[in-house]
Amino acid sequence: MTGNDLLKIGAAALALLLAGFGSAHPVLAQEQVAAADASTDAAASPEPLSADEMEVLVARIALYPDELIAVITAAALYPLEIVEAARFLDRYEKDKGLKPKDSWDGSVVSLLNYPDIVEMMSDDLEWTQMLGDAIAYQQKDVLVAIQQLRDEAVAKGVIKTDDKIQVVKENDNIVIKSASPEVIYVPQYPPQMFYEPNYVWEPIRYYPDPYPYYWYPGATFFAGAVTGAIWAAAIDWNDWGVWGGRWNGNDINIDCNNCFNNRDFNGKININDVDWKNIDRSKINIDRNQFNKFDQTNIKNRIEKNSDNAIRNRARDIKKNDKLADRMPGKTAATRDIRKSTLDGLKAKPANVTRPAKPANIQKPADRPTANRPAAKPAKVNRPAGKPKPAARVDNRPKKPSGLGNVDRGKVTKVSSNRGHQSMGGGSRGGSHKQIKRGGGARRR
Repeated sequence: MTGNDLLKIGAAALALLLAGFGSAHPVLAQEQVAAADASTDAAASPEPLSADEMEVLVARIALYPDELIAVITAAALYPLEIVEAARFLDRYEKDKGLKPKDSWDGSVVSLLNYPDIVEMMSDDLEWTQMLGDAIAYQQKDVLVAIQQLRDEAVAKGVIKTDDKIQVVKENDNIVIKSASPEVIYVPQYPPQMFYEPNYVWEPIRYYPDPYPYYWYPGATFFAGAVTGAIWAAAIDWNDWGVWGGRWNGNDINIDCNNCFNNRDFNGKININDVDWKNIDRSKINIDRNQFNKFDQTNIKNRIEKNSDNAIRNRARDIKKNDKLADRMPGKTAATRDIRKSTLDGLKAKPANVTRPAKPANIQKPADRPTANRPAAKPAKVNRPAGKPKPAARVDNRPKKPSGLGNVDRGKVTKVSSNRGHQSMGGGSRGGSHKQIKRGGGARRR
């Protein structure tokens, strides 16, 4: 073997060594980055809510139509924008020419069409932040809790199909839809009937005035007018996911009568090509029949085609990139523990929200009673005297485990038993990070 042959062999060996190092090093680096990200997420995430706490958290919205719940949960990711939106609506009453901020998320713009709900979320900001955290870290548990409460409400005749809403069962899940393609009637009910011992169940009523569909042309704050595209939201109960964002409206045209402020145009134009920042809405006409052909399933399928519309993914990105998240876990406004805040006397709550001076000494029953309820409504029920508003009542039950131990009800038990089966096929796309555990008393609603 010549010297040249030895040199060639040595060079080849060196090249293989370098190639092996080069290919292994990036993998190692990726694993280290992934481990660091997981560690950061674990440190930033709040303590998970128990099943009882989750049900109290979502009780006030559980019987709302699906699409409205989707908008509320999406908007809960932007609590500061919710506060700005509430102030905007106050000013808007005096000056109808005001426009929402272009920087606001489409969900917040859409929620402007429901001023009472904006006010509730702004006044009870801790609830809003808690819901945002739950969507970020326990999205599936949020939806399971809603379904659990709906199952109870339907079984007890609290809610059913009428001329304002449709209550249907799809794949073992209760779906609540508006009966009209143009307006949404919001149910009015005392959420504490779901969790307060001996509270008398009562059928839902409705807030006096219907709200417009946020994506419908008749809505005051038509979401596309600010976001530059049609914004819609929906819940996928099959995959336990919330979706919200742009959907493909390329089969909708508008009639423009010189409607653009920055150019001359008279005729039909595709809604996706509209520059909403430079348009006079009084000079456009949208064929509502085109919108009427879109039902909840149609819209859900359209927005799910864009993975960026998955609220869970957006929530995690927001929490990870939040400048304020550079905080001690459990010590910030966004991650405060629902139980600790209750024990501290609900400090830093808005002064105009009525709350008891101290937690009521109510003993949680071993299991939620189903039959032995009083025949008449309790004599003293704290109800507003003026215009009804979304409930903001706090559950003050002591955190005490049930005497029966870890008790799971139908929906929770069924979903939990299906998790192993779902993981065989890659897991549920909308799954939460922990199994729901019962026993801890809920602290807030």
